[in-house]
Amino acid sequence: MKSDEKQREMILHPIPPLFDRESRILILGSFPSVKSREAAFFYGHPQNRFWKTLAGVLSEKVPETIDEKKAFLHDNHIAVWDVIKSCEIIGSSDSSIRNVVPNDLSEILNAADIKAIFCNGAKSFGYYEKYLKKKTGKKAVKLPSTSPANAAFSLERLKNEWMIICKPLKVAPPHLGNVLLGWYDYNARILPWRSEPTPYHVWISEIMLQQTRVEAVKKYYERWMEELPNVKALAEVSEEKLLKLWEGLGYYNRARNLKEAAITLMEKYDGELPADYNELLSLKGIGEYTAGAIASIAFGLPEPAVDGNVLRVFSRLLAEEGEISKIPVKKAIAREVRRILPKDRAGDFNQALMDLGAGICLPNGSPHCERCPWEAACLAHKMERETEYPVKAPKKARRKEQKAVFILELENNNTKIILHKRPDSGLLPDLWEFPNVEGIFTLQKAQEQMKEWKLTDYEIEALGEGKHIFSHVEWQMTGYRVRLNAIAEDIIERQEWKLVSREEFESGYAVPAAFDCYKKRIHWEEGKDS
Repeated sequence: MKSDEKQREMILHPIPPLFDRESRILILGSFPSVKSREAAFFYGHPQNRFWKTLAGVLSEKVPETIDEKKAFLHDNHIAVWDVIKSCEIIGSSDSSIRNVVPNDLSEILNAADIKAIFCNGAKSFGYYEKYLKKKTGKKAVKLPSTSPANAAFSLERLKNEWMIICKPLKVAPPHLGNVLLGWYDYNARILPWRSEPTPYHVWISEIMLQQTRVEAVKKYYERWMEELPNVKALAEVSEEKLLKLWEGLGYYNRARNLKEAAITLMEKYDGELPADYNELLSLKGIGEYTAGAIASIAFGLPEPAVDGNVLRVFSRLLAEEGEISKIPVKKAIAREVRRILPKDRAGDFNQALMDLGAGICLPNGSPHCERCPWEAACLAHKMERETEYPVKAPKKARRKEQKAVFILELENNNTKIILHKRPDSGLLPDLWEFPNVEGIFTLQKAQEQMKEWKLTDYEIEALGEGKHIFSHVEWQMTGYRVRLNAIAEDIIERQEWKLVSREEFESGYAVPAAFDCYKKRIHWEEGKDS
């Protein structure tokens, strides 16, 4: 009997497969080495480059312990096993393998939606082709072996070859970060807050930009900086002036939160925004996106800034099938943004993503893929399904509310108009409005309302219909101008109305944009008796 036959042992695979129902790819080796069998886990030889290769491809820290390796695989949706269940083998030598009994992969394939199977090395691929391909009905992709015996491949070359796993894993290849920066260096938008990106400037601009177009924000930003150039000025501003500066931007709680955060900054941080993501996150009105934007743009910290634009871009890039509003989907995308974020230019990268989403990867209609720096890598584009992403839940029908809106003008010397303050809770809290009443109104019904308010000396005319859409409700309005020749003081007090002049109206009272269609219909007359 030959000496090598004496050394050959029949060994049963000692390591169970690692997978879960979220696994997207399956990586197969041939049979565990001696070191792996001793460690009771895959790729246990210290010189095997499997873990370094995967970590490099996915831009993550190399896992060291078995628990870290398991978590790494689960977190990245990677299943790992080997082709061979049992065989005769000498040590760790694949070439010595005899009497192969293959593993049954159905346990994994039935439990998880495996998008692709990869074989770690030619031997693994050869055994898969011989023993398992017909059973699974799935093709496998041969990757260069991570074994230390594969000296022809450097670690960098291995990472480049293994980059192919990114597509079925739906992860963004790391090089895309630098590709985007190259595009941004030539295509960055010129915006007023970018010329001097101090923490205060970035903070104010990012809050203003929430659910508001860039072009609309520019004039508000410039006016704000003239009136409130720093944290101290913001902390001390009156609420009326604050809301007037914000008038037209909507979502007025954003402005109130800014002031509350500014007060905190004065009390705890000497009027300066902290250069720490978690401390930024603790401030009123600053969520994960805004904290990431301030941390990266103003302080150069390697933090992602994921808003609706970024979610849309990455959902198309990765062909993400999950609903974009779901927390797990948002977290998965944030993780991919962090994966490719160039740490030395995090702020530029986040702003580049904003520009990409605003100018090319558009939310409505067809995106301009031919101008996109990520065109070649975008999975939605490859499938010609760009407009199908992001996946959204069906919209709930907006509630419709009918309102009659009254422009009550007192034409006594200089014209004054009547305003009413909205309740301190609910929609548009504590803002000023034109008196209005629920319901569908005709001119006759409007005159009946005048009687109810005990208004007698007036002229009334219809101003037509108006509409304003909030996220969850639609106001359908009918407007009326009422020219009052006189009004009793007790009527004003009883209705909780306030008479204001044109100057007061324009400088001190924030009336929501919902009433814009009627603001311009105010008939100001000044100095009639002079």
